[in-house]
Amino acid sequence: MSALPQGPVSTRAVPTLTKVVQPTPTVVGDGAPPALDEARIIEQVLASLQHQIDPQLAAQVQAAMAPALAQAIERLLHETRQSMARHLHEQVARLVADAVARALAETPAERGTGLAG
Repeated sequence: MSALPQGPVSTRAVPTLTKVVQPTPTVVGDGAPPALDEARIIEQVLASLQHQIDPQLAAQVQAAMAPALAQAIERLLHETRQSMARHLHEQVARLVADAVARALAETPAERGTGLAG
């Protein structure tokens, strides 16, 4: 009990390949390959480089600026000390002059109260 026909088989009953079909690539969008965004790529590369260069640049600037900043601070401290000393001297001179003027302005009776006599 076979399902196959018994007897001669006609060659017309077997399909034959008469045409070779090439596979077509899958097309996305309008069929053009995606365009490279050169500006975006440049921007990404520059941003990456910037992250690498920033710490090095900061260290170099700090090393170059340290002596100049130290010198400026030392000069500022020296000038501030001189200014403060000058102002302190002027203030003390004014206070002494005021005290002497008050002492001279006191009446002779007021001056003598503190002395034994």
